[in-house]
Amino acid sequence: MLAPTVKLNDGTSMPSLSFGTGTAVKIGGECTELVLEALKNGYTCIDTAQQYGTAGSVGEALKRWGGRREEVYIVTKFGRDGAQPEAFEPRKVLQEQLKLLGVDYVDMYLVHSPFYTGELSLVENWKVMEQLRAEGLCKSIGVSNYREEDLLAIKDAWSVPPAVNQIEFNPYIAHAPNMQRLLKLCKDLDIKVEAYGPLNSVFRSTGGPLDPVVDKIAKAKGATPAQILLRWALQYSGGIAVTTSRNSERQNEQLAGVSTVPALTEDEVEEIAQAGKGRFYRHFQAKVWDSAMP
Repeated sequence: MLAPTVKLNDGTSMPSLSFGTGTAVKIGGECTELVLEALKNGYTCIDTAQQYGTAGSVGEALKRWGGRREEVYIVTKFGRDGAQPEAFEPRKVLQEQLKLLGVDYVDMYLVHSPFYTGELSLVENWKVMEQLRAEGLCKSIGVSNYREEDLLAIKDAWSVPPAVNQIEFNPYIAHAPNMQRLLKLCKDLDIKVEAYGPLNSVFRSTGGPLDPVVDKIAKAKGATPAQILLRWALQYSGGIAVTTSRNSERQNEQLAGVSTVPALTEDEVEEIAQAGKGRFYRHFQAKVWDSAMP
């Protein structure tokens, strides 16, 4: 039971579901067993970051897992809160991450935030990312938490566009005007949206107008609400999702949500989107994004 892959604008392909190590454990916490369980359950994409401090655990899990390097897609990011300017050097951070991960390259390297570029401008920072890709230290490059204005700031200067934009995304955010503009821009530029926090309405913002709609569709399809929300995130954004769980059964549930649960109809996708308009909820980086509304 493997997640299907999505073709990216650079010609490579990425699994449609990633296992994230940013919220399942305390930042900087040890998570070897958790990542190992995810790999054994069939996750083929592991997401880590300098900010998370989990690359060492991911590296140990990969070593113990024993599979071939080519069988797992590794994503990491550079930049972290409260860091000194030297910590915002993409090359230095990637070299450190590679060592911790025990690999020669990562499949995807992301700028974690437009505010994590230190003394470099967004354009200067992106040029370094392009060079790292050219050198083969990463197969693909992308961004995370980039708003419409951040992508436009680098658009005319890039030689290689970002392959993905990893952003918080769920039905309670999708209707925001700034999010709608960002989704259109990413579609126009063929940048895949990678949704994190797609299950926030199940775990962080419960009891809202979305619940009865998702429950109804889940019952009709013989699925769980989490599986329906994962399906919706992939189909509405046309991209990829990243989620996590410390529970092995839930890990399998998530994989089944993108691999065996039937796709939503256009009407079901729209019904969920309309229900989401009844509430606005953003858990991560709310002040940054909300300040840009509408």
